[in-house]
Amino acid sequence: YRSMAAVLLVLVSSALVLPTTRVGPVVVESLVTRQRALRLAPVAAVAFASAFAPPPSYASGGATAGRTTSIPTAKKRYFARVTADVASFLQMGSAIKAGALSEASNAPFWSSGLEDLTGAGYLLAVAFKIDARVPPQKIQQKRDHDALIASIDKLKKAVGGSDKAAAQAQYADTLAKLDVYLKGVELPPTSHSLLE
Repeated sequence: YRSMAAVLLVLVSSALVLPTTRVGPVVVESLVTRQRALRLAPVAAVAFASAFAPPPSYASGGATAGRTTSIPTAKKRYFARVTADVASFLQMGSAIKAGALSEASNAPFWSSGLEDLTGAGYLLAVAFKIDARVPPQKIQQKRDHDALIASIDKLKKAVGGSDKAAAQAQYADTLAKLDVYLKGVELPPTSHSLLE
């Protein structure tokens, strides 16, 4: 790319001084006319800019390029976020266990924790891909995450209703799926003191 720009720059600069005129025994190089200079100026500008443009950057191929795993990096990046989201979920669980569905339906988990758990939790789950040829749907941690999010959606509907027993049963089911997900992504279970 740069070599093409350099060739173009040489051609344009030589075109500016090529014409010569012979007057008697003296060879006089013709001065470049304004018209010719104006016609060649855009080409020269592009050639000059292209010659000094930075080289393009290319993507590495993803987190598993070269068959290396990004699990330690993902854990560092998403551990605190997922842990905070799980703690927010467990706080809401206290209200569900007590039968306070109106308090549980207005819990902070629904406004911020769920969205963050959906995003950061997914990214943490797919970081467990060992081989770049494996699609995300075949990663067990990603399937556990999908099951967890589906269960949380059911819990949201149950909390919005008036049946306390159904909401409590759905919370217990979601809590079990959350523990499966946390074990899969190598994070502490919901009973750990870190989440209190």
